[in-house]
Amino acid sequence: MKDFLKSNSVKFFLSTVFIVVLLSVFTSSIESNLLSSTVNSVTYPLSKVTAAATGDEDMTYAELLAEYEALKEENAQLRTQLVDYYDTLTENTRLWKFYDLKKEHPEYTLVPSVVLRKDSNDEFYSFTLDKGTTSDIAVGDPVVSENGLIGWVNEVDLTTCKVVTILSPQTSVGAIDSKSQDTGIITGSALYCDENLTTFTKLSAEHKVKAGDIITSTGISGLYPKGLIIGEVTDICYDTYNTSYYAVVKPYVDIRELKDLAIITDYTGQGEVLIKNGTGTQ
Repeated sequence: MKDFLKSNSVKFFLSTVFIVVLLSVFTSSIESNLLSSTVNSVTYPLSKVTAAATGDEDMTYAELLAEYEALKEENAQLRTQLVDYYDTLTENTRLWKFYDLKKEHPEYTLVPSVVLRKDSNDEFYSFTLDKGTTSDIAVGDPVVSENGLIGWVNEVDLTTCKVVTILSPQTSVGAIDSKSQDTGIITGSALYCDENLTTFTKLSAEHKVKAGDIITSTGISGLYPKGLIIGEVTDICYDTYNTSYYAVVKPYVDIRELKDLAIITDYTGQGEVLIKNGTGTQ
């Protein structure tokens, strides 16, 4: 038996199997099937040849088959480890996009997420993310890109959540002009949502808001952290129906074409005003 294992035909056979299995680790499922077929086509005739050389066909084939099955199991384990590695790498890449935000606000707990689908029935561009209660996501959590506030979690289940954007009239965010210090409310409008614009409403008649000013969240309500960038003023308008001024605001990202986002699940001051006021509404 020892002489058999040292024979050139057996060495060649085992080397062939080993190389084919290694290659299959780095191929797609389609390529893997092709390689699997190749292994079968190579092992069977070679096993016949080597078995014939020793005069013990049944035992030799059984040993080789056992070795092949062991290599297949190891191959499957390596594939699983490779998938886990890529999942971790992707998650880290997504989190890295929010490095500056996390550095500026270390008190934020950020959960990277991906847009699974967009709500085609919602004209204000709501969408569903791939994180839910198993990731500590809750209704009301702010959703951000690396460039600022995108919206808030409206519905949540175990593994997904629905997000209402700042382009929607459902959204109501206390906001401030970082230059003039005028305060107001960010809310969406059917007049502007298709242009990726929202509105800064409830401005006083004496406001000093101008085009180019940056609008951020006030954090007063306890629903959003203070200082989240919302966008830049593009125009000042007058609402004749409400007899009040408002500013048109352009977010620093196209909310209609989003992919990688983060959900803020915890931050300093979260819910404090709501607790004091005994309310959970915006």
